[in-house]
Amino acid sequence: METNKKTILAVPSDTDDGLEGRRSDHFGHCPYFTLVEINGDQVGAVRVMANIAHGQGGCMKPVGLLAEEGVGALVSGGMGRGPFLRMQENGISVYYADLVQCPDVKSAVGAFVDGRLPRFEMGQLCTGSGNCHH
Repeated sequence: METNKKTILAVPSDTDDGLEGRRSDHFGHCPYFTLVEINGDQVGAVRVMANIAHGQGGCMKPVGLLAEEGVGALVSGGMGRGPFLRMQENGISVYYADLVQCPDVKSAVGAFVDGRLPRFEMGQLCTGSGNCHH
């Protein structure tokens, strides 16, 4: 991550406990998103928002929600091709972290700030057939 760049980082979360919250392994079905303002290597304001119900439109609805909130980056353990491409269209960079490496929001934020998370690649995407890598 650039040291002078300001961004809002989204972390899919299973709980609404802010930085102490447990990460969700898959972006689209998480109950919450923890949004963290990052300015260089400094962590700023943290807030939690509920995800949109996973009905018609599926995982595309959360992408729109994050774009409306000004999110510039997301840390996830898994997502499908459609949402990944929509994230790119909306200028949201997606970074990969598994739950062993980053089990909670705080560790995911720290790994992001330290530049230790790789960008998601097409080969890591879930195919919807139950053979996701995470």
